[in-house]
Amino acid sequence: MSDVPPETSTRRESGEPPVTSTTSKPPDSTSPRESMSGYGLTLTLVGAVLLALAYYGVIAVEATRDLGRALPEPFYFLAISFLFVLELLKRRELSALTLARSIAFTAVYGTLFVFAAEGSAYLWDNPGVAVGDFAGVTVLAVALVASALAYVGYLTVVKSWQ
Repeated sequence: MSDVPPETSTRRESGEPPVTSTTSKPPDSTSPRESMSGYGLTLTLVGAVLLALAYYGVIAVEATRDLGRALPEPFYFLAISFLFVLELLKRRELSALTLARSIAFTAVYGTLFVFAAEGSAYLWDNPGVAVGDFAGVTVLAVALVASALAYVGYLTVVKSWQ
């Protein structure tokens, strides 16, 4: 048995101090740990809910041919710009990869937000569409699988791009 606590590693021949959980570097934003992180899980779950609501938003927009029924359009632009700034500031550096990620994030989640807002208003007025025959549960289940596949695909693309 060793006297070294499990959270520290043994000293190397070079005399470097042990690496502990407090001195270790944080994982890279594209490391395998990101896919298991709270951020990845949050993006997947939020994406699934937005995708499910966006499904009903597409139905609402097709039926009325009117975008902006739930919120005035300037609020959509504000939300989209907020998403872009949030993702850009999260990366803390300006590079082609950071800019591409921010644009992709904004395009995907901005579109989902706009249609989800429209879908929420549609479901508020017509709750039977989702409640009848538990269609909303089926839509959410499909959206969850699609969101998980999209996030894993995103991680694969980013990993191959580096």
